[in-house]
Amino acid sequence: MGAFLRKLRWWIERHRKEAELGEELQFHLNEEAEQRRAEGVRDEEARWAARRELGNLALVQEDTRATWGWTILEQLVQDLRYAFRTMAANRLFTTLVVLCLALGIGANTAIYSFMDSILLRSLPVSDPESLVVLNWHARSPGRDFVMRAMSGSTWGDSKLGTTSGMFPFEAFELFQKGDAIFSSVFAYFQPRQTRKLNLAIKGQAEIASGVTVSGDYFRGLAVLPAAGRLIVPDDDRAGAPAVAVVSHALSEKRFGGAANAVGQAVLINNLPFNVLGVTPPGFFGVDPAGAPDVYVPMHANELLGAADQFGFRSERYLDSHYYWIQIMGRLRPGVSRVQAQAALAPRFRQWVASTATNDRQRANLPELVVNPGAGGLSTLRRAYSQPLYVLMAMVGLVLVLACANVASLLLGRATARGREIALRLSLGAGRPRVVRQLLTESVLLASLGGALGILFAIFSIRFLTFLLANGRTDFTLHAELNWHVLGVAAALSVLTGILFGLAPAIRATRVDVVPALKEVRAGESGARHRFGRVNVSLSHALVVGQIAISLLMLVAAGLFVRTLSNLQAIELGFNREHVLLFQVDARKAGYGDQNIDAFYGNLLNTFSAIPGVQHASLSDSSLIEAGSGTPINVPGQPSDPATRYLAVGPGFFATMQIPILAGRDIDERDRPGSTPVAVINEVFAKKNFGDRNPLGQHLLLSRNGLGRDMEIVGVSRNARYGSLIATIPPVVYFLYDQGYPQPNEMVYALRTSGDPLRYVKAVRETVRQANARVPVSDIRTQMADIDKTINQEITFARLCSGFAILATLIACVGLYGAVSYNVVRRTGEIGIRMALGAQRGGVVRMVLREVVVLVAAGLLVGMAAALATSKFVASFLYGMTPNDPLALTLGVITLLTAALLAAYVPARQASRIDPLVALRHD
Repeated sequence: MGAFLRKLRWWIERHRKEAELGEELQFHLNEEAEQRRAEGVRDEEARWAARRELGNLALVQEDTRATWGWTILEQLVQDLRYAFRTMAANRLFTTLVVLCLALGIGANTAIYSFMDSILLRSLPVSDPESLVVLNWHARSPGRDFVMRAMSGSTWGDSKLGTTSGMFPFEAFELFQKGDAIFSSVFAYFQPRQTRKLNLAIKGQAEIASGVTVSGDYFRGLAVLPAAGRLIVPDDDRAGAPAVAVVSHALSEKRFGGAANAVGQAVLINNLPFNVLGVTPPGFFGVDPAGAPDVYVPMHANELLGAADQFGFRSERYLDSHYYWIQIMGRLRPGVSRVQAQAALAPRFRQWVASTATNDRQRANLPELVVNPGAGGLSTLRRAYSQPLYVLMAMVGLVLVLACANVASLLLGRATARGREIALRLSLGAGRPRVVRQLLTESVLLASLGGALGILFAIFSIRFLTFLLANGRTDFTLHAELNWHVLGVAAALSVLTGILFGLAPAIRATRVDVVPALKEVRAGESGARHRFGRVNVSLSHALVVGQIAISLLMLVAAGLFVRTLSNLQAIELGFNREHVLLFQVDARKAGYGDQNIDAFYGNLLNTFSAIPGVQHASLSDSSLIEAGSGTPINVPGQPSDPATRYLAVGPGFFATMQIPILAGRDIDERDRPGSTPVAVINEVFAKKNFGDRNPLGQHLLLSRNGLGRDMEIVGVSRNARYGSLIATIPPVVYFLYDQGYPQPNEMVYALRTSGDPLRYVKAVRETVRQANARVPVSDIRTQMADIDKTINQEITFARLCSGFAILATLIACVGLYGAVSYNVVRRTGEIGIRMALGAQRGGVVRMVLREVVVLVAAGLLVGMAAALATSKFVASFLYGMTPNDPLALTLGVITLLTAALLAAYVPARQASRIDPLVALRHD
């Protein structure tokens, strides 16, 4: 500790200490010289004798500094000063290097920030590592499976098979009995009627997202309220008062603060609720994919679903074959996830076996899986993890390109500084010392690039969020530059500085000192290795690598762009242009079966009368988002589970411009009380009637003892239903107001004479005048509705095209620099050739011939890499193979053209060299 303090004191007072050291050494010289003079030696000889006796003063000072101070730190400061001076003297070089690295580091930082927010970040709760998520997996859920109905989804797992996080309520009660494993078990459910709530506060209604939670939800997450109190088990029971907890953001927006929200009376779906409390700022629940505005007890499902014909019913709590809730738990201290798995899996298997009704179900029982819960539910991770890995690989390649490009530039610069480095070495500087100085300059350049890259990352994060959101106001994925991300960016900067600086630094110090000091002809030097009859330099190898990586990225961009082109070229069966879509849910504002049809019909008439609206209609879903199924069959035939339906209004086919192939459209003559009618698509007609004429035939819709008998009045052309790429199913279109099922939320479609978004204000005003308690939601164009289904492909095509263009530019800059350096190095040779009669065209061809060889080598390597790796993005492609010949060909042509253009400029400059000047060059 004493040595450290002594060195620290030396460092702080180094200027005074240096002066004292100089004075002391001068005192010793003077004393020694005086002694010599006393012995009769002449004055000049006495001073030289004193110097010889004391030795090398600079070495004595250096040894003293090494003893009393930090030599490495002092040398680092010297290296930094020299690096700054060198960079200031070469501003163009510095600017190019810093910009190149900033783009690479910034792109990596931006993508990593999304990976951090999706894959690495924990829930903003206390001790998230003790949380677990309960899932199950099975071989193949089908008809012979204990799960007969589900509110939720399953997903495929390459190792476990079909996986899901939905459980029956009885399973939740089973897990609650695991007191030795869990300190608390809580459940989460977002039924259809709470995903979009009609929230009315002081007469002003808006759409809010909601979720139902069990009584231990907030206690299990160890969340404290910002105001009031949160939901407790006593609130989550049948017959309990209707209460709710609101998010901090909603309390600020609608109540003016958290404290003002507590105790307020609100209407949720036209039902009175009392606000208990407010969640803390930054809390978004357990699913990062959605941030609820309102939390209500799980048993409020019965209250909210009472007015909905398809709403939640109390008997579902007792149905062991209905899977609908998601379950999490907090492990007790000292209990590991492995122990929880070992204890709970047999209990769950025993219970689920008791729900099986035959041997086939018993042979395919779901198995419990206890997964880590620190990051919450895995919705976002499943949706974005694979795309982010692909993007991370691409920006990683961009950074490798940037490093190779900078290394190539540094190699040329090191050759130009050969005499300077030779002089340093001849004066006694060791190679490690010179390498360290050059690496300091490289790391400093990378640090400046990293600092600028962070600014670029901020812009990139906002742009990427905009692309991923695709106009959605409820998009919850928001990456940020936290300290974790900034630390990665800093480490990346230092690492890149070492990577691109090490090889040029080592190459620069391997100089032959004597010839370098004599400044021999530049064309005779250079780091070259002979392979057969071809001379290969490190700069050539770097160029080949850049070309290969650029081709790989161009091919990837071509695959994604062609996929997007294929998706956009899909025949829809309807006209997407000039259509405005928006949603209205009158039932959640209090309308019942007696008056909801008339309300929707009156709105439709009013919308049709808006100037500029050519056609208007409505349906219970947009075509591209539809997916409802119910038993519909031709009399005497069984119903087909694949059959889908769409409840529509009059003029639907005219509005969407779906051709009627036989019969007629549903129109004004079809109304409540008249004969129920239906229009079928081509698939349904062919599957159920074959070559028979379906017009005039009847269809039976039946569910839970309710239904309707409909007459087929038309056959429509096939139109995309529920997906852009899935096979078109058999579809029945019937009138929304001719009986069961009664309408709930409806989607209006207005075909306009111009930009559909110009009619948004008129639409809102029309609905407000009809009833201010009925909000308009999800306003978008039909084109935006379709683009939302292929948002991942759109984002991939745009980002990969941008990265590929960036990679090509970087590679071309590197090629330009390498060719320019080669031209300068061979100036004397070119001068001799031209003096002996070589033509300018011949010089250009000579330079370009070498470039073509390098580019060809890079294309061969890149082609092999593309063919080997394209299979990893096969799941992102549509309508093409991973090794698509057109994408490969376009990539090769694009890169070859860009490379030749980049090389032509220095080649042309070489052809204009004056032979007399060139011969005097060296």
